Amino acid sequence: MHIDERTKDKEPASKAEKYFVIILSLAFLFMMSMEILSNYEPKKLGALLFVVFWIPLLFIHEFGHAIMAKMLGWRIERTVIGFGRILAQTRLLGAPMEIRTIPLEGFVQIAPKTTHLARFKHALIYFAGPGIELLLFLVIFIYLGGVDGFFSISNDYFRIALQSFAFAALAGAVINLIPIGIITKDGSTPNDGMGILLCLFSTGMDYELWIRESEEERKKDNSAPF
Repeated sequence: MHIDERTKDKEPASKAEKYFVIILSLAFLFMMSMEILSNYEPKKLGALLFVVFWIPLLFIHEFGHAIMAKMLGWRIERTVIGFGRILAQTRLLGAPMEIRTIPLEGFVQIAPKTTHLARFKHALIYFAGPGIELLLFLVIFIYLGGVDGFFSISNDYFRIALQSFAFAALAGAVINLIPIGIITKDGSTPNDGMGILLCLFSTGMDYELWIRESEEERKKDNSAPF
């Protein structure tokens, strides 16, 4: 069940879709800011911070996938944060990483090196993204004093920021673990929850084919003229 994440390079399909996403996001943030400034109280910042924290959490989520793949001996071919045009390029765990225009999604392009326990390792890699978000939520939950401390309403800016970050991490993890397929013009791409299920029901032949395709692709890249 090789999922070729490179099809995501084609999303969104047109400039109109990109502009629509940007305009809609800016309008949402503007309306939220106006609501916060009306009869301002620090605790109102919680909703805005919840949205803002999605961006760093996107990087943390993809880092979770990448670090698990590295630990399990899989090849990390590329990490992409956002979609649209490439703004910056760097490296993460020895592999190329791209930062793109609109930071609303991301993916890690990986490949197995062997078929040994491949489906279970693949499932762990899928889980590692939401897993690291659940870990962050748990750490903050304990730090703030459990149920009573975590859900207490406060005007302390630091506590508000921690609560918002934890809620955003929990929401991201839960959403990603609900098994659904994301439909694009290139077909259906599983989210993390669906990916875990697909891994557990895949066969060794699926991963043998994936390894061969990955090796052939690497040979083409190495032989391509500069």
